[in-house]
Amino acid sequence: ATYYRISEKASPKDCDDIVNLYKTHGCDGIIALGGENVTQCAKVAKLMLLQGVGDFVYFNHKTDMDAEKISYRDVPLFILPSDIPCGIEATDRAMIFDEKNNVFYNFESVLTRASVVILDVRLTDIMPAKAMATAGLGALAMGMKGFVDNAGNPLALAYATGAIHTVINELLPAMRHNSDADYRISIYSSIINAGIAYYGIKESLLRDMANELAIKTGRSVLQILSIIFPTYYKEKINGDRVFKSVLMPLVGEAQYAKSNAKSRDVVALDTVREFWGKVIALAGIPSRLQETGIEQSDFVKLADAVITRYRGSNPHNNFTTIVKLLEEAF
Repeated sequence: ATYYRISEKASPKDCDDIVNLYKTHGCDGIIALGGENVTQCAKVAKLMLLQGVGDFVYFNHKTDMDAEKISYRDVPLFILPSDIPCGIEATDRAMIFDEKNNVFYNFESVLTRASVVILDVRLTDIMPAKAMATAGLGALAMGMKGFVDNAGNPLALAYATGAIHTVINELLPAMRHNSDADYRISIYSSIINAGIAYYGIKESLLRDMANELAIKTGRSVLQILSIIFPTYYKEKINGDRVFKSVLMPLVGEAQYAKSNAKSRDVVALDTVREFWGKVIALAGIPSRLQETGIEQSDFVKLADAVITRYRGSNPHNNFTTIVKLLEEAF
């Protein structure tokens, strides 16, 4: 049975239709072939099937799962990105925006997990240099954020380090030689790896901001991160200095050892700025929020929405902080 009606935005109705189709035809697994919306719908559909849910209305503004209600032994889920991956494929997360009721569902459950994520080089042929640039910078942002926020998680650090190293060393060559299949698949892999670390963070103001801006502008999360991350990074350098540890995967062990321990956060920021500048100059991709069609008059409403959805407890992550970051990135 084939479902091919997923629109530009993944919706609860799509999830309902997939579940109904699965049950009607007695399917024994899901193969998700497509972009971010297909991936999200497939992951949520698997969650619904394992919860014994036939209608998305069941969730009723909640995202806590009832593991004891699993009614299927398993629902194998195979994800094949036919577009640039979004980074959520190999994670325990799935996100759906219910536009009709203005509710954002951010599910975190092992029941959304894919059995296999397949990167087929034949599905990367449509990736132009500009798309690769945006995706690479988005992956770098996810990798760096995932690195600093998973200090006690060696597995997440390994995925984040691999993603950072790949993007720093291969994104510019991949843009110049995007007919090379090995480069294309390498950038795809970096997005998947970075996403594992990034979406493994329990609470993240940056992630909530990126999600809200993606909904508002219709851009991908990777596009939004490629624009706002340098501003976010700069603010953290001036404040918490949390990014000093990321210098090692950015520049390698030899360069790291040569740097002064007290200035590693600044060296890391300078390295990122220089790299970001080269990619943007070569690809000509948007570097400011004003290029996405958003208006400064939207910032108050955006900040309110982010605060409402933010799950963290850091008192510095408040309305004023969010508006300031949006203004700086504009």
